[in-house]
Amino acid sequence: MTTSSPAQPPTGADLPEIVCPASIEPKPIHLKPVAYLHGEPRVLWEKEEVENMIIKEKLEFAVIRKFSYGWPEIHELRKIIPKQCDLKGKCNIGLLSNRHVLIRASNLEDYVNLLSKPA
Repeated sequence: MTTSSPAQPPTGADLPEIVCPASIEPKPIHLKPVAYLHGEPRVLWEKEEVENMIIKEKLEFAVIRKFSYGWPEIHELRKIIPKQCDLKGKCNIGLLSNRHVLIRASNLEDYVNLLSKPA
């Protein structure tokens, strides 16, 4: 009777390398001219430039949460949000305005947890 070896995982890149590739060096972003549409200023960005800005500002795993009726102090939010959303990695939490909070997760799993929790 011959022995068969257990199935081996495919060789190549690991899942973390596929999902979160090594840091990509973003290209420099040049100043854009301001255009006006019906008297309102606007700046037009190419898709690649927006993607570079997201990487440069570390917003790949960012979520904005809104508080409609009231909100705790920022130091309380920094304690509560990681516990309620079961975050495993490091996250940065800061105020965007008096009702909006920016949460930057450090990994994809935490990002998915943030998006899947009800507000």
